[in-house]
Amino acid sequence: QDEEKDWGLWVDDTMIGFWPKSNYRARNANKVSWGGEIVNKRTRGRHTSTQMGNGHFSSEPIGRVAYTRNMALYNLDLDRYEAPQAISININNPDCYD
Repeated sequence: QDEEKDWGLWVDDTMIGFWPKSNYRARNANKVSWGGEIVNKRTRGRHTSTQMGNGHFSSEPIGRVAYTRNMALYNLDLDRYEAPQAISININNPDCYD
């Protein structure tokens, strides 16, 4: 992608993400993160029943489970960047999200 242009994320013919170049001042980043979020409006301490993904766990067969694979980072020369092994995972309720 030309660094002077806006960025879009497409799946087939559908745009699912958009990042205007005005959001980024520098040519680099010191952090890359991704994940998901649900909203729990019940404030009485009970965990929400809202599903993230499709409600199936990673122990189930491929084809049932919603997941991300083959994620990659690239440097300014568009060479694949091998991330350090010190990647942290934060799961606040492993019984619901694995």
